[in-house]
Amino acid sequence: MPVWLLIACMVLANYRASRLMTKDDFPPVLWLRDRLAGGWRPLTPREVERYPVSVTDNDLAVSHPRLGSMMRIDGRINRYVRRSKWSPYWLAELVSCPWCVSGWLAAALTTAVAFTVGVPAPVLVWGAVWGASALLASREWA
Repeated sequence: MPVWLLIACMVLANYRASRLMTKDDFPPVLWLRDRLAGGWRPLTPREVERYPVSVTDNDLAVSHPRLGSMMRIDGRINRYVRRSKWSPYWLAELVSCPWCVSGWLAAALTTAVAFTVGVPAPVLVWGAVWGASALLASREWA
């Protein structure tokens, strides 16, 4: 496999993994992210379907018996999720930042590929994969 194709595949795989960790609402990952990072997050389609709620623009915050505090932010209904007491602040930042998550995942991916397939200059490949996938993951349209 040509090196450029290997690096392109690594960039896309790292982008997808970064997106899964920071934005997607796949239930096990969302549950873990809620426990580690907490904070305001948009309601998932399942939450909207299961617990119908209406929050007007005039409401500062609404309390729902099951979902807790909710607020309309940028036109979307968001809920506040408290992170676990054992989760330190710096870990919450690392889990919610697409650049940070992309860097750690790129390091793991580059290490795995270097030991299995082999890559020239692994540190440079790590930086390239991190930079390109972080740029993709941090975009609003991504």
